[in-house]
Amino acid sequence: MYATNSITQQIRQCEQVVQQLIQQTQQASQMYQQMLQQEQQNASMLEQLAQREHQAVQSLQTALQGHQSAIQQMQHVTQLCNQLENNVQSFTSSIAGSGIQSNSQYNRSFQ
Repeated sequence: MYATNSITQQIRQCEQVVQQLIQQTQQASQMYQQMLQQEQQNASMLEQLAQREHQAVQSLQTALQGHQSAIQQMQHVTQLCNQLENNVQSFTSSIAGSGIQSNSQYNRSFQ
């Protein structure tokens, strides 16, 4: 009888250990489930952030292209101003060299 009681007691202890392991495993599973949900949320937030960053990059690239275009246009305007200045100087030199007297009324209208 003593042997039967001892075996029964050992079986019960084994069952208790197994039950404890089941509980611990269930708790660990719940923790892993929470971690999984958190990581999924983090991944979603990172994807949204990456999308916003991509949009920011596109906006900056567009702005830089606009700046480059504006610089080219202003350089062209500078060239036109230089050409106009050279033309005015050439015209003034040709008038002075030809000895043409300028009309004083005409000159006053530009002053």
